[in-house]
Amino acid sequence: MAGGLLRADILTLANGDKIKGTLVKNVDDMITFKSDILGEIVVPTTKASVEVELTEEQKVAQAKAAEEKRVAEAKAAEEKKKTAQTATKEPAIDKTKANFAAIDFKDMRNTAKTRRSTKIDDTGWVNRIEFGLTSQTGRVDKMDIYLRTENNRRTPKTETRFLNRYTYGETDSKRTADSLSSNLRFRRTLTGRLFLQSNTRYDHNRITLVDADAEQGVGLGYNVLTYKQLMIASGMDAAMRYRAYIRPADGSARLPSDTSSVMNIFQDISWTINRRFSMTQDFVAMINTSDANDQKYNFNAGLTGKITNTFNITTRFEIEYSKILEHDLRYYQRITTTLAYVF
Repeated sequence: MAGGLLRADILTLANGDKIKGTLVKNVDDMITFKSDILGEIVVPTTKASVEVELTEEQKVAQAKAAEEKRVAEAKAAEEKKKTAQTATKEPAIDKTKANFAAIDFKDMRNTAKTRRSTKIDDTGWVNRIEFGLTSQTGRVDKMDIYLRTENNRRTPKTETRFLNRYTYGETDSKRTADSLSSNLRFRRTLTGRLFLQSNTRYDHNRITLVDADAEQGVGLGYNVLTYKQLMIASGMDAAMRYRAYIRPADGSARLPSDTSSVMNIFQDISWTINRRFSMTQDFVAMINTSDANDQKYNFNAGLTGKITNTFNITTRFEIEYSKILEHDLRYYQRITTTLAYVF
């Protein structure tokens, strides 16, 4: 009641006159106003307007509400600005994923300035089955089959690869290729970039009359580069080799089996070029320590194009040269294109 008595509202008429008093009600476009001098006045809203005097508490509340509204509007404008800036930027690439990550040479150079190598995560087993087929009839009847399986696993300290290959070919009913090979390679990091390698190999080739060429070697290697996208390694191992031969088709006596020690010089590259393409390359030079004429060189390079996460196409270029064989069998070159299933 004290607040109502002390309040002084102002009624402003259309001609500009102002009357002090108290607002009684303002409904249905009609203002009911009470003046101490004129008494109760009723005028339409089109002829007058009224200003209600607020109490101190109402003034404080009104000011507080206005400030909260201003802060909320400023915050909303700032969030809208940040959203617009983010939308114009290219999406960031998660570089922590190990399987099939793209290489960025500029980022690689910048990273090399701060650290010499990138930590290799445990990739788990990555398995591949590749199949290639060539069939031709007409002027020349020809068929070639190429089958390859590969199992790989890399951890921060180890690398394991199990590789199997089978090749068969015929041209005009004459056998031109018939070979089977297996290779198990295990590497263990010793200190820094130096690693220990164990290499187990088996070859069978009817064209070169080799029934079994088995080898077990142990050696040391050095990782020239050890990035997730690019790895280059080279080294040397010493091995014991057992070789047995097939009896020739003409019925002549087969060559005697032999056991010897050999030295292997190896070099290999694994490079993820980008999200679609990757390349691998292997080179091995084998030298018999007791027979300088017994030398063998293998070079293998492959370019893989990713179709989906589980299917890709690989083109491989292979060269083999064995000095101990007859002249017409020493050199062998093959280019194959295969479809692979990855799991």
